[in-house]
Amino acid sequence: MSLSRTANPADVMKRTRVRYLILLLIFVITTFNYADRATLSVTGSAMRAEFGFDAIRMGYIFSAFSWAYVLSQVPAGWLLDRFGARRVYAASIFLWSLFTLLQSSIGLLGSAATAVTALFVLRVMMGAAEAPAFPANAKVVASWFPTQERGTASAIFNSAQYFAAVVFTPLMAW
Repeated sequence: MSLSRTANPADVMKRTRVRYLILLLIFVITTFNYADRATLSVTGSAMRAEFGFDAIRMGYIFSAFSWAYVLSQVPAGWLLDRFGARRVYAASIFLWSLFTLLQSSIGLLGSAATAVTALFVLRVMMGAAEAPAFPANAKVVASWFPTQERGTASAIFNSAQYFAAVVFTPLMAW
């Protein structure tokens, strides 16, 4: 059986439609990614009141995510190139979701000092875990979309960060 270098037009249409499902998936993942990030900013004032965190401690907690996120970008890109977007992105989603979930348990730790330390560590871990997300999105778009559609596909998944704010911020505040 020989392999043809030209594909059947029906096969091409069937195959290319999958890219829109892939785009929807990365849009949904990015929406939850940003909702996870925003949780602390919405609940921060309530946490300050409950745990007695001062503005400086909250500043460290808020910035912990960003420090780890920035420092993890290049290693995340290397992991994506080495192990592929599917594996690295799946691990990233699992880990950032786990670290977000664990943040809800800091009230069980007892003292405010222990809670602030745990929250800081969890925010660092969450930042590192989320670092592969946008490079993975770019890699997926480059793999699934022809060059002339990549700008639009990237704009769609990038808009998910603002969609998350529109949808989840009122829900979290409520």
